[in-house]
Amino acid sequence: MSNTKTTEINNGIRLTEFTDGLLFGTDALLLARFVKGGPRKKGVDIGTGSGPISLILLSENKAAHMTGIEIQPKYADLANSNAITNGFGERFTAVCGDAKNPVGLYPTGEADFVVSNPPFMKAASGKHNDTESKTIARHEEFLPPEALCAAASLYLKYGGCFYVVYRPERICTLITAMKTHGLEPKRICFAGAAEKCALALVEAKKGGAEGTEIRFMKI
Repeated sequence: MSNTKTTEINNGIRLTEFTDGLLFGTDALLLARFVKGGPRKKGVDIGTGSGPISLILLSENKAAHMTGIEIQPKYADLANSNAITNGFGERFTAVCGDAKNPVGLYPTGEADFVVSNPPFMKAASGKHNDTESKTIARHEEFLPPEALCAAASLYLKYGGCFYVVYRPERICTLITAMKTHGLEPKRICFAGAAEKCALALVEAKKGGAEGTEIRFMKI
């Protein structure tokens, strides 16, 4: 496959990625570790890309089956190919679609958990990247927090959990969107080096009661 590279990541997973797009990194790895999941759980990965988060979760038996939702057709195809390569072809399905229009991409109210490493840059901030793939992955006009949380809430069972990694400086925007759609933050982990916080990991429960655990993690 042209314009791709294959790397061995966690748990012996061989991940093929497009070299002109965003590549597997610390944010995806930390998010996969943050997810509780379980061997009988059904999960949805919004903005799955090449599928690394879903594949790690499957390899660690944090899910029985993962459905990846991806707006870019070539990435949906690549995620399905990566699942087959790594022996998860029967436990992973990538669906090509826009999570801003979530109806029909996954059954309503059936997911035990939803996970996402979404775009984090404001629509009007910064210059767009030199490739369309990177722009879609980084700029939130393609998946704003309100739309992301609406989709997660739609797919989740009552009591199901939404796991997301975001930029700490925009955590209030994310939490506001979560609460608007009935997702109550239950765990927040700020990750970074020394006093510099680089990432925020958030777990929210659909229909959950108020009360949030705050932790800090050095990376």
